Amino acid sequence: MADYSKKKSVLRTRVISDEFQPKSKESIKQSILDHLRYTLGKDDYSATKLDIYTSAALTVKDYLAERWSKTQEDYYHKGAKRIYYLSLEFLMGKNLANSIMNLGIYKEFEEAVKELDFDINMLDEIEFDAGLGNGGLGRLAACFLDSMATLELPAYGYGIRYEYGIFFQKIQNGY
Repeated sequence: MADYSKKKSVLRTRVISDEFQPKSKESIKQSILDHLRYTLGKDDYSATKLDIYTSAALTVKDYLAERWSKTQEDYYHKGAKRIYYLSLEFLMGKNLANSIMNLGIYKEFEEAVKELDFDINMLDEIEFDAGLGNGGLGRLAACFLDSMATLELPAYGYGIRYEYGIFFQKIQNGY
C-alpha cells in the first residue's frame, strides 16, 4: 500500500501560500477583466451586467478556492475527523457579498468594481437567491453550516440537487 503522507501533490504547480494574501484593488480588477475576456469570451462592447457579475463571482470563487485548498491540506495532515451534514433543504441566501466580506476584501472589491463603472450593489441585485428548498428546515440547515464554519469545524453540507432552486410539490392523480 502506498504511503500518501509523504506524497507531494501534483496540483502544486502553483504554490499555495500558508495564509490568504489580501488582494489589492488592482489585482481584483485584473482578475475580473481576465474572467470577462478569457472565461466568458467577452469584451467592452459585448459584456452585459450579468457577465460582469459572473466575472466578479468567478474572481471570488478563485480566492475562496485558494483558502479551501489550504484548509483541506491542513485537515489531511492533521488527520481531522469531518462532519457530514445531510439536509434536503439549504436556504443559504445570496453569497457574493457575504463571501467578499468574509474574505476581508470588501473595500478593495468595491473600489475595483467602481473603477469598472459598476456598483457593488448592482452585483448584489443581479445575484439570485440560492434557495434550495422552501421552508424553515432549509434556513436551519444553513445556520448549522454557518455555525460550523464560524467554529472552524471540518464540516460539509450535502443535499438534493434541485434543477431550478426553490421547488414546489404538485400532486397529480392522487400522487
